[in-house]
Formats: sequence, structure tokens, C-alpha cells
Amino acid sequence: MSYLITQTFIVLLIAALLGMLLGAYLTRISAAAVRASLRARLRNAETDARELRAELDIAVTARGTCEAERKLLREQLDALKAAPDIAGPDTTEEAEPGAPTSPPDESPAPAGSAVLLATATDSDAADDLQRIKGIGPKIAGILQELGVRRFEQIAAWTPQDVARVNDHLRFRGRIEREQWVSQAQALLAAGRADN
Repeated sequence: MSYLITQTFIVLLIAALLGMLLGAYLTRISAAAVRASLRARLRNAETDARELRAELDIAVTARGTCEAERKLLREQLDALKAAPDIAGPDTTEEAEPGAPTSPPDESPAPAGSAVLLATATDSDAADDLQRIKGIGPKIAGILQELGVRRFEQIAAWTPQDVARVNDHLRFRGRIEREQWVSQAQALLAAGRADN
């Protein structure tokens, strides 16, 4: 009987060793699978992080652009608020019925419009304003209506004249952006050099 107990003990010992080896092997296989899964998740997280960084860079750039545009618009708004009112205050009053009517006030035009019209009557020949970059047929027509026909007029514009013309053109900042005044001065200088 002691022989049977010894054999049973040896079989149990062998079974225990095989169980431990099989358990270690299975644990190692599952750990490798978990490790591979974690590595795949880490790669996905790194890819997502790179994409988010790229989106953040785009958003930061867009924000900077928006801030710059907002600052520019604020400056333009402040400049427009500081510019004198082109039309002037509304001085039209209702006349009382039966009251004598006086002739309209023939006061001179504002000083700014004198610069616009000053050289318009000096010569009947008008310059081709479309030679200035940014002036097309439509804008040239509007300038003609305002009495601007010559490069000398544009070259002599003050900031107030530029603001006044900007209001008529409905293209805020275009005159400054495309540098009409300096272009007109350059065209004048080139015209004098040709003569």
C-alpha cells in the first residue's frame, strides 16, 4: 500500500508540475496578447495626438489671423469715427407755409472737395485712371462722377480725401491697400520724364 501511495504522490507531483508549466505558458501567451493590444492602442493614441496637434496649430493660426483682422477693422472703425462727417450735419429744416423762401446758400464746397475738383477744370484732357492698379472701369466711372479725372488730383489726396472717396467707393481701405496716391505720383513722374 505504501507503494500505491508513493506512485499516487509521484503522479500528483507530475500533474502539478505540468499544470504549473501549462499555466505559465498560457499566462505568457495572454500577456503577449495584452501587450500587443496595448501597443496598438498606444500607436492609435499617438496618431490621434499628432492629428490634434495639427488641428490645434491650424486653430491657433486662424485665431491669430482673426485677431489681426479684428485689430485692423477696429483701427478702420476708429479712423472712420475720427474722420469728419462727409455729408455734414443735417441742416435741412421744414419751411413754414407762407414763409418767404430764401435762395439756397451758395457757400463754397468743403476744402477737401476743392482738392478733388481743383485740377479737374485746369485741362479738358482726362488721364486714363485705369492705369492705376485697382481702378477698373466701374471705379473709374465713380471717380469721374466725383470730379476726379487726373493723376494730379489723386496724387494730391490727403488722408481726409482718401476717407471721403473710400465712402463713395464702398471699398474700405482699397485706396491705401493698393497705394493709389503713390501710383499716381509715380505715373506723374513718369509722364514728366517722358516730356
